[in-house]
Amino acid sequence: MEGIILYSVLSIIIICNEFVHASVCDIKYELKENEEVKIADCKNKGLTFIPQNLPGDIKVLDMSFNLLRMIWNNSFVNYKYLQELFLRQNQLDYLSNNSFQGLHKLTILDMSENILNLSNVYSAELFHPIKNLTKLDIRRNMPQPIDFVADYNYPDHAFGILTELSFLGIDMMPLPHFGSGFGHMTTLKELHFDSCYLVRLSNEIFQRFSSSVEQLTIRNCRLHFVVTDDNALLQFPNLHVIDFSGTFMHLKHALELLQPYRNKSITTINFGHVSDVSIDRVDIPYVLTITVDIMKNLKTICVENLDLSENGIVDYEPGSLFSLDHLKCLRHISFKGNRFLLFSEKNLNEIQYFFRKTVRLKSFDYSYNAVNYDIKYSGTSNSDFNCSFHSCVILPKSLEKLDVSYTIANTFPAIYLLVPKNNSFTYLDVSYSNINAPMIDFQIRLETFISNGGDYSFAWNQLKRSPYHTLKTIVWKNADLDTAIRLYGNQFFNSIRSIESMDISENDIWFFPDDLLNPMPNLTYLYLSKNSFQSIPIQLSDHTKVQMLDVRKNRLTSVSSAIRDWADKMQELHGMTLQLTDNAFECNCDNIDFIRWIQTTKVDLDSRSYKCKLSNGTVIDTFIAYNSLYELFADCKNTMWLTFASTLLSTFITISLLLFAYNRRWKIIFSIYGVIRRVVERKVWRIYQYDVYISYEGDIVIWIKNVLIPKLEIEWGLTMCIKDRDFLVGPSQADNEAESIQNSRSIIFLITPEFLSSHDCMFELDRAKYERITKNLERIIIITKDITITDIPVEFSYIWNYAFIVQWPENLEDLDDTWRKLRMLLTDGLITNT
Repeated sequence: MEGIILYSVLSIIIICNEFVHASVCDIKYELKENEEVKIADCKNKGLTFIPQNLPGDIKVLDMSFNLLRMIWNNSFVNYKYLQELFLRQNQLDYLSNNSFQGLHKLTILDMSENILNLSNVYSAELFHPIKNLTKLDIRRNMPQPIDFVADYNYPDHAFGILTELSFLGIDMMPLPHFGSGFGHMTTLKELHFDSCYLVRLSNEIFQRFSSSVEQLTIRNCRLHFVVTDDNALLQFPNLHVIDFSGTFMHLKHALELLQPYRNKSITTINFGHVSDVSIDRVDIPYVLTITVDIMKNLKTICVENLDLSENGIVDYEPGSLFSLDHLKCLRHISFKGNRFLLFSEKNLNEIQYFFRKTVRLKSFDYSYNAVNYDIKYSGTSNSDFNCSFHSCVILPKSLEKLDVSYTIANTFPAIYLLVPKNNSFTYLDVSYSNINAPMIDFQIRLETFISNGGDYSFAWNQLKRSPYHTLKTIVWKNADLDTAIRLYGNQFFNSIRSIESMDISENDIWFFPDDLLNPMPNLTYLYLSKNSFQSIPIQLSDHTKVQMLDVRKNRLTSVSSAIRDWADKMQELHGMTLQLTDNAFECNCDNIDFIRWIQTTKVDLDSRSYKCKLSNGTVIDTFIAYNSLYELFADCKNTMWLTFASTLLSTFITISLLLFAYNRRWKIIFSIYGVIRRVVERKVWRIYQYDVYISYEGDIVIWIKNVLIPKLEIEWGLTMCIKDRDFLVGPSQADNEAESIQNSRSIIFLITPEFLSSHDCMFELDRAKYERITKNLERIIIITKDITITDIPVEFSYIWNYAFIVQWPENLEDLDDTWRKLRMLLTDGLITNT
């Protein structure tokens, strides 16, 4: 009987356990090749095990970004229909021989970014159940080796069983040796190496591999200069993609490797940053002039995508860099990060011929080329421009994207770039560039325009000339737009009415004119980070298509109720993302509704916990403030207390009706009403004892008695609190000051030379700041007498946003205006601190 009971208890524990585990992963469905596929999404769940209670018919299991350290025998036997398994970016360092038992239908296995050691993890038994794999990715597992001179034997007995592989991603050791087992992969199409520690790319490395390989990637081998043999790629005659980007072997040697592909077609040759300043020898100098001999192999190849970026190219001989035999093949070319002059008189004919023959060219990248700094820019917009009288280059009609950002280049005379009619030109990036090759455009149809840095005028003039209003995206950062907006106001964005995405970050913009954004009814994404906004422009509430607003790193102290309501409506309409981090938010009485909104809104915020400053200067975060609303803001007279008052009054009405229904005495009703009234008056409506509290120090008391008191009390009828006259005997000086400031409508700081050395007045300043933030104090006024404004104590800088400064005049003719301003401040408050 005990055994039965024990068994029952264990069953309950197992069932509960499985229920918890099963709930960790999300079960989804996706349509793949017209078939509905069930997917178990277990990414980033903190799992240390393979869940055993997922549906048995799942075909995809994603365990990426978890904490797996090992996989035990039979971990996947419940999932015999599994076709794709993703285990990347865990902490795997051990696989048992029967880890993948039962996965006979598995075709894709990704174990990249773990710590699985090639020399002791993989065995034929491990891969036998999954020998039908078509894709295996185990890149970025091997640590940096200690020994760079010893041969490294790859476990070909294990990998040789994977005869159906078409994709293999693996790490490259310094002196690799691939055994005969790798030759069994006769269907291998893609071979990718990562975590690359290669020292020598010899003729023998790939001899065991099948000639079926069409894509070869060996990226970022940077620890050593990679010595190359000219025939290292001879084993792969059918290569369509060669990507050696970031592998330091020098461009001259990389181009020598193309010998087997002379007069053939290759889709992509990526030799970006294969030269490096660390490689600088007499025979292979980093500062490189491209010669006809260096180009002898590449010249003959029909290549579609060519990347020769960041290779120290400073010049090229005629008939070399731009004299390819098959220019009609080129679709994308990049010379990014070199230092050669693209256009000059000596090679003008060659460049003209190049662009005339590249009839399929879609993108040209000449960014980050700094040739010289002596710039004399000139431009023209003459639509009747004639090349017979100017040096010019006509860009191909097929060109869609031109990037000349971060480029400084100078030619004399200037060479003009012409964009012909009926062009395909949609993307232009001229950020931080200064080139005296003016662009003349006819019927240009830009969709993306990027012009970061420098003066806004070039980009602005370019935009005003665009007649088709096709522009969808503009990135205009660090371009002094603050000046432009102040100069041109609402007219500044009139020429970009079709814009959908606008990034004007880093422009020191601090305000928007009321109708600035009106010309852009389709505005969807707006990036305003790293500006000086103190509030989010209210005019955004008129835009109903905005889905993203980025106002990070501004000077926001809050988000207004109007903007919050607008963001909530945008969320309901189409979803809304609002990014607010790194602002100067305040956790005070005015911001209680904002603090509450952060935690309750459905808008996609970049955080629910922003840093904010309390009235005493302490920095906390909005999540803590939300959880401590009543403790932190118990004395606030805001909507929290109005709600409380409303609730009390509603309760009073309800009780009144009940008492009236039961014919109870009205005396009870009025007693309840009295209690409610006293509570409400105490928390919502403020009754002040004084109109003005005066803070001063030194002999100024005589001036107060003979000048200020007669004016304020006798003539204007205000009540003043003066410590030498009105403080009660008994309580401490600090208590008297604190209570008097709390009971005053306004405070005046009389700053004289004696005030600078006073410590008591600093206490009054701190108390005034507190009362101002908690809304007890309506205004703070600073009167400077016999002292300049620049000598006001630095402690007052914390209240500049809401204090009013009155400088007492030395000239008696100005005295009436000063009294008039002071009276308006103290009586009706119609003057603002602008």
